[in-house]
Amino acid sequence: MSFLNLWAIALGSLALAAPLAVHWLTRPQPVTYRLSTMRLLSEVIQQRRARSRIRDWLILLLRLAAVALLALALSRPILRSAGVPMTAQAGTDRVIVLDVSQSMAALSGGASSLVQGRTAALEFLDAMPGVHANVILAGAQPRAVFDQLSPNLTSLRQAIAEAEARPEQADVRAAMELAGRLFSRSENRVRELIVISDFQRNNWGSLFLESIPEETQIRLHAVRPAVLDNVAITSVQFDSQPIAGQAAKIVVELANYSDGDKEVQCRMEVGPWGHSAAVSLGPQSTRTLSEMVTFDSSGWFYGKAHLEANLDVLVEDDERPVAVFVREAPRVVMVTRQAEGRGSSYYLQRALEVALAAPEGPQSQVTRIHPQRAATAQWPEADLFVIDHPGQLDDAALRHLASRVRRGRGLLYVAAELVDAMNFERLSVQLGSGFEPPVRLQAGSDGAIRKDLFVSRIQQRQTPFRILGSEAESLFRPVRFAGGLPTRTTSEGLRDQVLAELSDSSALLYVTGVDAGQIAVLNADLGQSNWPVQTTFVPVLSELVQQLLSGSGGSDAAACGEPLVRMLAPSLDRGAVLSAGPLADESPVATEYGQWEWSAGQGSLVWAWPEPTGPGVYGLHHSDDLVMAVATAAPAVESDLQMLDANLLTDRMASGRQVQFSDPTQDDSDEDDAWNWLIVACLIGLVTEITALRFFRV
Repeated sequence: MSFLNLWAIALGSLALAAPLAVHWLTRPQPVTYRLSTMRLLSEVIQQRRARSRIRDWLILLLRLAAVALLALALSRPILRSAGVPMTAQAGTDRVIVLDVSQSMAALSGGASSLVQGRTAALEFLDAMPGVHANVILAGAQPRAVFDQLSPNLTSLRQAIAEAEARPEQADVRAAMELAGRLFSRSENRVRELIVISDFQRNNWGSLFLESIPEETQIRLHAVRPAVLDNVAITSVQFDSQPIAGQAAKIVVELANYSDGDKEVQCRMEVGPWGHSAAVSLGPQSTRTLSEMVTFDSSGWFYGKAHLEANLDVLVEDDERPVAVFVREAPRVVMVTRQAEGRGSSYYLQRALEVALAAPEGPQSQVTRIHPQRAATAQWPEADLFVIDHPGQLDDAALRHLASRVRRGRGLLYVAAELVDAMNFERLSVQLGSGFEPPVRLQAGSDGAIRKDLFVSRIQQRQTPFRILGSEAESLFRPVRFAGGLPTRTTSEGLRDQVLAELSDSSALLYVTGVDAGQIAVLNADLGQSNWPVQTTFVPVLSELVQQLLSGSGGSDAAACGEPLVRMLAPSLDRGAVLSAGPLADESPVATEYGQWEWSAGQGSLVWAWPEPTGPGVYGLHHSDDLVMAVATAAPAVESDLQMLDANLLTDRMASGRQVQFSDPTQDDSDEDDAWNWLIVACLIGLVTEITALRFFRV
């Protein structure tokens, strides 16, 4: 038990002397009676004296109890010792973590969850003199009001009153680590951590308390809307990078996080194109809405998808921006030392021409380059590089390939010879740590010639083999492969990226991503294999090429508040003068838009924006040309407002600590209502005293 007003205990101790003094001064005095019958009078006096003694002691005890109870009531006792009280006591260090993520903007009764959170945070800042506190606003990057705990509670209250929900996902682990660092600099032994949030399950499932000192008392205070019905747009993107003059598919994902059916009207707008559609959503379900779009010209286009007249608790996720680059017909560069019309490069070129043929719009061309005869600086820009029998590539060529792939270009490497293993190992170094292949090419140590290999495993449900349907395995039975290299499984890659394996357990084909681009490795010599003359060759290769070309397609919006990095076009040199700003009228204006600087390792200008503002569409201009556009939005997980179970928060995720949980439905006054009952007991004592006086009256 603790007391908020210890002075009342001392004052009450002094006040207890008053009933004792009254009792002493008002004790019965002997009275002399001159009567003849002394025996009868003595009996009466004895009876009266016994009753008076009982009455006097009872009245004294009642008066002492009344004074003591009144003193205790004024001292405001707190009976719970394991929990964190609403009001902090003197000598306490208190850190308040206030969630300001997007989900805290959900409305309930006309007020958002953040308004409830601010009210609770202000109540938790009621404190006795000598309390040191700080407030952490938990967003994508948590921010503390002060660098250390401070007695300046006035400034903390002002910071709480000005806090607004941000279109971000809270980094829970970073917020707890920041709180731990604040506590590590404190000198007081009483530490209290108060977390105020809606404890959304997709966000706070990573609650991490190991960085908080073990002796810290922790209280989780939940604020949440009474109704959780919410319909949101969770993603807007193109399934592949659009090509001018050719139809492309825009895909909008809708989610219904309520327990009832919802009918919504979705409007999509990108550049001059627009379309509206009515969508029915079942309870707790998602649905994908797709439409075909044709752009007449190349360049950057931007727009949004939004729900019209949608009434739910979180209006911020009813709109989501999109930005996409529409390119000209794909440019393909084949790097090979084989003569045109001969060897495996002949089959590759013929298949590429079929794969890139468009029924309408501009046609693609395949440009052949002999790497030993053409300097890397003379290579044309390409959307897809095809490497087949290149011989030994120099460092300049490998740097060129790596920088283009990391910017979103595709690479198909046909590994047929021993030199390809060395080329690819050096290329991996240029690609950096972001390249994590599922297998490594190895130089055969026994000198055995690889031939008559057949497909032993194939992922027929994955691109590019799914175009063959359920007959994929049977269609590949007559195919025999030769050449290529043994492979070794790596620990960093994913086995699912290996799409086909050969009978000697080596990988035939794998596809993996690196930064914005994709790399496919076909481990065989097509000139010595019979696959190019089989019916499966052109369809599978066409699907593979389209997959590689879609590596830089229109992706979903970047997350607000989280670092954004984009590599700019190779045509921009390190001296380019750029300017940044919002492209759409409704996009918020930011105080800064990051930096764009030359990266020697990547061989290009890089746009790095640590904390994108949003949601909106922002772009970089070089002179009057738009060279980069990016859409930013709140993470989709913020739209699911379901809360974590309280038992999960206080038990499994508490890391063995005593964690107190409370929410607005609980009456917090029970921590500090003992004084009310003490006053009631005091009044009962006074009434009992009056009753006793009347009962013992003479």
